[in-house]
Amino acid sequence: MLERVAVLDPDHRPELAAKLSDAGFEVVVLDHRPTAVGPGADLVVVIADEQRIDELPELREHLGPETPIVVAIAGADAARRLDEVTAVGIGAVVVDGSIDEIVHATLRVASSDGYIAEGAMRPVLEEIHRLRVRDQERNVELEELVRRLKDISIDDGVTGLRNDDYFYNRLDDELGRALRHRRQLSVLLCEIDGFAATVEARGRRVADRMLREVAAVVDAGLRTGDVVSRINGEGFAMLLPETDSVAAMLVADRMREQVAGLVIADAGRVTASVGLASAPEHAVDRDGLMEAAERALYFARREGRNSTRTAGGGQVAVFAFKPSMRRDSKDQVIGLLVRVLRLRDPALADHATRTADLAVALGVQVGLGTSRLDHLRVAALLQDVGKIGVPDSILHKRGGLTAEEWAIIQNHPKRGFELVGGLIDPEAAEAVLNNHERWDGRGYPRAIEGEDIPLLARVLLVADAYTAMTSDRSFKVLMASSEALAELRRNAGSQFDPSVVAAMTELAAATDGVGDDGLQAVADPVS
Repeated sequence: MLERVAVLDPDHRPELAAKLSDAGFEVVVLDHRPTAVGPGADLVVVIADEQRIDELPELREHLGPETPIVVAIAGADAARRLDEVTAVGIGAVVVDGSIDEIVHATLRVASSDGYIAEGAMRPVLEEIHRLRVRDQERNVELEELVRRLKDISIDDGVTGLRNDDYFYNRLDDELGRALRHRRQLSVLLCEIDGFAATVEARGRRVADRMLREVAAVVDAGLRTGDVVSRINGEGFAMLLPETDSVAAMLVADRMREQVAGLVIADAGRVTASVGLASAPEHAVDRDGLMEAAERALYFARREGRNSTRTAGGGQVAVFAFKPSMRRDSKDQVIGLLVRVLRLRDPALADHATRTADLAVALGVQVGLGTSRLDHLRVAALLQDVGKIGVPDSILHKRGGLTAEEWAIIQNHPKRGFELVGGLIDPEAAEAVLNNHERWDGRGYPRAIEGEDIPLLARVLLVADAYTAMTSDRSFKVLMASSEALAELRRNAGSQFDPSVVAAMTELAAATDGVGDDGLQAVADPVS
């Protein structure tokens, strides 16, 4: 991890320097001259206007190719010079960002994650600029008049749904609102499989009947605030405000299954394929978001049809349910959610897998039967699924959390329970909800204590804590197994169930006959 940061800030804003210091950096604030940066800087943060953008090539030459640079630019004129900024070889660009966003970008670059701020994408800048101009020029009465006129011609004549003009106008508005307020937004694209063949074989009348019945199913599966439109011959587009990719995927697959249950007169059974993309996860401009959804739909249709796929991380992540698969299949649900968790943060998924191995071994030690061990394994794999919606700036923050940030963290078990509660065994879901409850009642989210905490949650808490203490992710210096066990014993009766800690100690002594080293092998079978 890089530690020494030189800040080229002509205004010498104390808040920026203070927040970088709070984040664990040694900060030196300098004027804007490139030659002012000494040879000891591990990373340079540049608050750049037009003049400082001109000086970036000189700064790069002065620093050499190895030192990362974080550049924060503001204003439309500076933003238009984005190509010049990126050409000098930098670690991050933040456009019109807050101090917190600058600090977050610095943390990501310092940890070698790489970071390009969402605001650095040119189409978004142009769209934001367009929206600002539009908001300044419109008045309320004219806006209402335009909306009423559009309502006259926004319906699709076959299905009664809204048409593509309405959809794209709403997408513009909802995407702008989501970006301004840092909310989630998802787009679903659904196409009837083999529709062209139906038109050719059965005629337009049957095809239109198919469209109407599929449209009715799609529309019935959405919330009041969602938008569904017919956007081409066989396709429907859905706009889901306040919905992340995980929730959207569940909506999409439920809708796809309902379509698969239709039997159309003179046409028989019908299936549909669905592609989805979410903002800001997959794109932050309209064209990018639609392209991501279209790419996901393309793969859904090409590799099997009757499937749901979501865009993610520059590639298409597959969430396909073949006709032979049942929705209530535990393995399918668990595998699906673990893959989503891995896309969100691979380290969380790796930690969950290690914890699951240890939790099952510990469950055997406390006398759990086969079915309850399976429930424990499921709970361990899904214990962090509620963190999918937690922002990176909170999840990976160095230093203390604010009260608001801590409240978001404390809500993740409840969010995870709400997500998986109807999909897995109730005992496993209860363990997901309660795996941060403490023996002394000072845990969250319910603050229950002692044996009121479900046994599986108490076992999972001990296994999770041991795995965290012996993981590089949680500690700068890896704890030895003996040290982690001593820490568990120190907190038995306060954080942990004493009987479960005793079982962990017995497991350590019994594993492979070598005590702590054997237990470490259970917690991390790859090592």
